[in-house]
Amino acid sequence: MVQASQKNLWVAASDGDLERVKTLIDAGASPNDRDAHSYTPMHAAASYAHLALLEYLVSVGGDVNLPDDDGDTPLYTCESVEAARWLVEHGAEVGHRNEEGVTAAESLAEDHPAVAAYLRSLTGDAAPSAPEDAVSQHAMDAYASRQTNDLLAQAQEIMAQAERDGSDPDAALRAVVERAVREGFSFGAEQGGSETEEGAKRSRQE
Repeated sequence: MVQASQKNLWVAASDGDLERVKTLIDAGASPNDRDAHSYTPMHAAASYAHLALLEYLVSVGGDVNLPDDDGDTPLYTCESVEAARWLVEHGAEVGHRNEEGVTAAESLAEDHPAVAAYLRSLTGDAAPSAPEDAVSQHAMDAYASRQTNDLLAQAQEIMAQAERDGSDPDAALRAVVERAVREGFSFGAEQGGSETEEGAKRSRQE
């Protein structure tokens, strides 16, 4: 594990280590400094939804619209609606296009559909159409990604709580997994029902 005293600006920003970031800024670093990949602390903090850190970085001159070498602003790194909303409320340009002519909503559509949907709701852009036979698989992939992230977050919280109060986390962890399995079956059934209904419609039309 990287010791706090050894963290560079971008690692500290990714970790949400506000005190380390403050120390480095006070020592002369900039909230807009780029690493070897043109990534800034603003990009890192936005990616992990460290809102308190973003508040600090903006207060000392952080630019919510600063692009990296690919033209991606911090908005392009958001993995949560909460972080995207914070950036927008602090001046992030939703309609900005990167070097490939792609907006943040378009860039995030596959991996983070909820964030993309939020951004499209601000611009009035319609969601991109997908091939008919790819809709269900895309929905399943998006659901699996969200469920994995939710499971990890819940497990981390349970383990942290167990460490704080000395309790046994096994029962709580098992309950979370069982609930996720039930929700997964339910989601799969819904998707299967949608496909069956659509198939029946096509059969009637033919």
